[in-house]
Amino acid sequence: MTIPSNSNSSADKVDSLVTGGVSEQHAQAIAAEYPETTESIATWIREAARAHNWRRVERLANLAAPLRAPGLGEVLREILEADVPGLNNEDLVDILGDIQATDAVACLFRVAERSVQADAPAYWLCQKVIFSLGAIGTVEALDRVREMTAPSWPDVVRWHAAVELEIEEELGFDEERMLG
Repeated sequence: MTIPSNSNSSADKVDSLVTGGVSEQHAQAIAAEYPETTESIATWIREAARAHNWRRVERLANLAAPLRAPGLGEVLREILEADVPGLNNEDLVDILGDIQATDAVACLFRVAERSVQADAPAYWLCQKVIFSLGAIGTVEALDRVREMTAPSWPDVVRWHAAVELEIEEELGFDEERMLG
């Protein structure tokens, strides 16, 4: 979806400033120019999701993360729970880890459970879930990572979970075999 050049809303203006990755400095500059951004961006993301404008969701989420925008974790959880086909879940999962969204632990685990079969053979999304749960670092998050070391999970996922917990030797994983 292309944003009309005559658009005047702050959301449209802010969205047009987001290209590629967003550094903390770039995010702060945008927020300085449009002070309502930090408080409003979660609402803008929710509205973009309702309109199925997934590119806008991704751009605004990448801007909201370095701003630590209120409500960001909640809206990203809602979107991930909706299991939207074609959405870049990896970025949303990363952001939840980056902002240490403690209330996203169960959601992240469900994302991994839901995607594990389709994520083969590299299991990128499962790896992102593991890293995000590790970044969150609560007992609940680390317990979920520990669950992913169980034999019911594919070996690659189990190994990444074990590495995150620093128990790969304890579980008998051979790093050369896993990476080779």
